Amino acid sequence: MLTLLGAILLYGVANYISGKKFLPGCSFAELRPQVCLPIFMGIFYGPLFGLLTGACGDTLGYLLAGTNPLPLWHWAAANGLMGLIPGFAARCNARKVTTLKGMQTLYMLLLLSTSLPYIFSCGVEWALGPLGAKEAFALLFLPIFVTDALFAIIIIPLCMLGAGLLVINIPTAIFLMTTYLTSLVALATFAASMVTIWGRRALSSLAASNLYTIGVLALLVIILGFAVAAFFVRRITLPILTLTRSADDMANEDYEHLGDLDDLKNRSDELGRLARAFASMIAKVRYREEKLKAEVRQLHITIDRNKQQKEVSKITDSDYFKTLKKRAAELRIKDGTS
Repeated sequence: MLTLLGAILLYGVANYISGKKFLPGCSFAELRPQVCLPIFMGIFYGPLFGLLTGACGDTLGYLLAGTNPLPLWHWAAANGLMGLIPGFAARCNARKVTTLKGMQTLYMLLLLSTSLPYIFSCGVEWALGPLGAKEAFALLFLPIFVTDALFAIIIIPLCMLGAGLLVINIPTAIFLMTTYLTSLVALATFAASMVTIWGRRALSSLAASNLYTIGVLALLVIILGFAVAAFFVRRITLPILTLTRSADDMANEDYEHLGDLDDLKNRSDELGRLARAFASMIAKVRYREEKLKAEVRQLHITIDRNKQQKEVSKITDSDYFKTLKKRAAELRIKDGTS
């Protein structure tokens, strides 16, 4: 409970501070890196924590600014949904991200949680307010979505890494490195465009609209980077994972699943050469193991025979056995003469 109250307080204060400076051409949207807080609370603690952190924290920000939060209920609801969506998704799936597929799912959730709630709130704003549909989309939804999505994409994976919810291995490390490079390049382009027009006294709505169109293009570049990164990660890491599984199978003396190397051996690059060398090594190890097992079985048979002979000799060489043998011979002679 203290964690939840602390998160709500932190989110409310951060919203109050960021609300003092709006984005170029906007009368409501601002830079909010704190949007990662309700998203992370939802992922780490569950959907209820994410919902309450976003909704109550946003309401607290309005109260601190001296604004009546009741007419802005739909924005508080959107902030709550931003924490609720990834929270439910994390509960339906494993929270810990360990695979490339898990990384792709995480980034998809971040995009959904920073877009769907604000489609709802901007729709309410358009339906109830003086803004037209085009203005609500270009000067309200786009600024919020672009900036919140960029912050979430960059910050949330670091938070999950610190909380132990993101496991770094070859696929996730390569995917993270590629997507971060793409995100930073796109973010730098968008930030440079924003700095160029921020603070102008005569800022037209067209210039602001063009700015956030650049932001959308930056997000599209990042999403395309996700797809390209996933393709190359699979291309690079799947052969390595196949070789790793084959090594584990060999260590466990399981040679039934080594057919996975067949496709890899057909490659003409260095990985194909490595697969062919590895398959040859496995075949030699398997031959030597089978030969050694056969020799061990033969040795057991020889040892058992020698042991049997020693046991028999021990019995026949005993005085008791000799006495019995002598008495048996005497009985046979006696029976033959009687």
